Amino acid sequence: MSTGSTSGGYPVPGEEFIASEHARNKIIRANQFQQSVLSQWIATYLDFYGLAESGGSRYTTAQMQAIIDAMPAATARDIMSDSAAFVAFVNQAAPGAIADKYQSPAFAMTDDGQQITVGDLRPEWQPQPEV
Repeated sequence: MSTGSTSGGYPVPGEEFIASEHARNKIIRANQFQQSVLSQWIATYLDFYGLAESGGSRYTTAQMQAIIDAMPAATARDIMSDSAAFVAFVNQAAPGAIADKYQSPAFAMTDDGQQITVGDLRPEWQPQPEV
């Protein structure tokens, strides 16, 4: 009797160990994981600012300000700091993996230590005219 696995009651021979195939599969999985993490981060970025990929936000500047004001200031700062740290990490590990328009908050933001002020939607996120 074979020590391989069974399917439908018949013995299935074990696979021959081929290091290059195992390495290939691990690299493919690592690449898929990296792409998944980037896709999730971009989706979260778009959601946070209410953005459409093609440009524009469902939030006005006043609404985005109200959202930021409704958060504890430390939380808002932490979210923005975490995002900036993630972008810096990816830029160092995989330059060019994050498009330029995602490199900073979608709305101009200033933080004087007392209050975070939301400015206009950045030019790269302005709605683009249909052609």
